[in-house]
Amino acid sequence: MKKIIAITVYFFCLFIAKGQDNTNGYDLPGVVVNGDTLAVIKIPKVYVFPKLKFTSKEEYVRYKKLVRDVKKVYPYSQIAKKTFIEVENIMDSLPNNKQRKQYIKAKEDELVQQYSKELISMTIHQGEILIKLVNRELNHSPFEVIKELRGGFTAAMWQGVAKMFGESLKNGYDATGEDLLIERIVLQIEQGTI
Repeated sequence: MKKIIAITVYFFCLFIAKGQDNTNGYDLPGVVVNGDTLAVIKIPKVYVFPKLKFTSKEEYVRYKKLVRDVKKVYPYSQIAKKTFIEVENIMDSLPNNKQRKQYIKAKEDELVQQYSKELISMTIHQGEILIKLVNRELNHSPFEVIKELRGGFTAAMWQGVAKMFGESLKNGYDATGEDLLIERIVLQIEQGTI
């Protein structure tokens, strides 16, 4: 009887051990350190900010408007970054200036058709933030980008339009100074906490 129980327990243990081969998990990259296998997982940066203190209700309202405006224009800065990278890659593959100019003009027409209504409906303040965020994402001012892609005359023309609204396409982005609050809001958007 003991022998039958022992054999039953043995087969039961084999059955359970075999069942563990079919786990619903996933494989992780790993590294062996001193005989131990350690999972290698990339953990994104997490930013923790001190609570903001406002000296007046007006200051709080300005901050809430800034959050609203940054949240509205941030996706467009990401579109600008993606489009710029795409354009640079395609421009490198085109054999001559004539084809590059044709491509740029076609891409510009496509973007105007796709985004002009949304961009026209932005306030001047939202446009200013968009200029700063484009500078942040591309590490170049919008003026430099237009000059590189469309030429100096076109860049100067758009700079003149920006000046009529009290803005400049040449403005930089200072994440640790003037644009500190915008940077804070962008980082919170990117990590999904705002």
